[in-house]
Amino acid sequence: MLGEVERLLAYEVKDPLAQQLKVTTVRLSPDLGHLRVQFVLHAGGRPSAALTEMLERTAPFLGRTLQDELALRHRLTVAFTFDRDADELERVRQLLQAQQPAPEEPDAANPRA
Repeated sequence: MLGEVERLLAYEVKDPLAQQLKVTTVRLSPDLGHLRVQFVLHAGGRPSAALTEMLERTAPFLGRTLQDELALRHRLTVAFTFDRDADELERVRQLLQAQQPAPEEPDAANPRA
């Protein structure tokens, strides 16, 4: 399901804002009526108002398309939420990488190094 949502956002949604996000998780309700899509931004940071509006406009299209592909009898509603946990984890990972010293290169003049 995650791959299908990513495919639809990448190739079927014509708005260039859709290319800014990366889907982290999708959760389909037990009754198959609701799909929650969590995402982060490739560039980091929080979603803009324009991106949020685009996702609200795109949600019904995704719902109809996935409903048809899955042959569901009932309407599928899609809701997008920003994945704060994944965003925070990425921020911490970047901070830790910045704290690590760069590996030392061997000195060409000193072959024992």
